[in-house]
Formats: sequence, structure tokens, C-alpha cells
Amino acid sequence: MKSKPDEFGARLRDAFPAEPLDFASALTGGTDDGEFRNAVAGRKWTEIDHALIGRRSDVLSFLQPEHFVAVLPAFLQSLVEDGTSTGVPDSLLVVLDRDQEPRFDNIARLMTAAQRGLVADALERFAIGTTGRQGSAARHAIKGWRNQ
Repeated sequence: MKSKPDEFGARLRDAFPAEPLDFASALTGGTDDGEFRNAVAGRKWTEIDHALIGRRSDVLSFLQPEHFVAVLPAFLQSLVEDGTSTGVPDSLLVVLDRDQEPRFDNIARLMTAAQRGLVADALERFAIGTTGRQGSAARHAIKGWRNQ
């Protein structure tokens, strides 16, 4: 049986420690002038501005694996809670797809089994409530996380 959204959030907080983020050397892409890096540096993933997550999901394409994993739970929470109402699925579904993301193995290696399981769970929750291209993309990405 699937857990409720609030249970999913509790599981995220249990699996991904909320520690201050060291983003001084994070690569966030050349178009934001360091906006994302400056906004999250020193904060915990649970303290990242929800609007920033929805607006700047493109940053996931640029982050080094260790920085990606550090902020991933905030993006997973948005995927589950906000669905298609933000730009998060457009970026997140690509970077969580083993067939599309060259950093996939490096990212997965930095994560615990519980964290990888939560990625698959978030993708599954999103896929259940989503049709079309994004639903298909989520279902495809799940395979890479279930086979870890």
C-alpha cells in the first residue's frame, strides 16, 4: 500500500539528512549568475524556497553528482506534491533516467538503498497521476532506480 504524501515527506526527511548545504563550488549553469547556488548555500534541503525549486529545476542538469544528491529530496517532494504545475518534471524526469543521464551511475552510487528506493517511489507516484509524455517518461525512469 502506498503511503500518503505526508508520509512520503517524512520518509524523505528520514532518508536524506537535513544538513547545511555546501554549495560554494557547485556548478549551476551559466544563465543564473549564481542565483541558485547563493539561495541554497548554507541552508538545509528542507529550507530551500519552494518557488525557487519550481522555477530553477534546470539547475539539475548542471550540478555535480554530490550537489545533485544534496538537493534531490527537495525536487522529489515537488514532483510528488506539485505534479505538473511547475517545471520540475521537465528537468527531473530527464536527469533521473538512466538512458538519458550520463551522471546516473555516479549519482546513484552516492545514494543509499533507501534514498534510491524513494526516487523510484516518487517517480511511481508521479506516473500514477500523470498521462502523456511525462507519465511515460516517469514510468521509463523507474526501471533504472528499481534495478539498482
